[in-house]
Amino acid sequence: MSRDNRLYLAWVVALVATLGSLYFSEVRGFRPCVLCWYQRIAMYPLSVILGVAALGSDLAVRRYVLPLAAAGWIVALIQNLEDWSVIPTLKACSALADPTVVPCNTPWPLWGAGALSGLNGILTIPVLSLTAFTLIIVLLSWRRRRL
Repeated sequence: MSRDNRLYLAWVVALVATLGSLYFSEVRGFRPCVLCWYQRIAMYPLSVILGVAALGSDLAVRRYVLPLAAAGWIVALIQNLEDWSVIPTLKACSALADPTVVPCNTPWPLWGAGALSGLNGILTIPVLSLTAFTLIIVLLSWRRRRL
């Protein structure tokens, strides 16, 4: 796979993740938690920056995009670790600290609970976010050839 194709695929992943998060909040009515907002802050610019870079075949965009994707990946990992009860829920993510806050470990149901019943609890919005950031990082982590 060429580096240009990987750039386009990374853009598609970022675009699908952005549109998916907007679908969950604006159409399905899921209120984003604190960690979800931080992941959006990292993902939304990626969909624009990677789109512009892909259209211009700007392979140098990696140096700007990878740190942003890595930051989003870390936040997504923290949220998943909270969901899996590996680490305690952060105070900022707790409804106890502020009753208007959506807890970061809220188990939002995904599409077709019947169709995905075997994946219930495994395929969550934070897992989708972690997957998207991982794909972007992997797609853009190609090695440079030395001349």
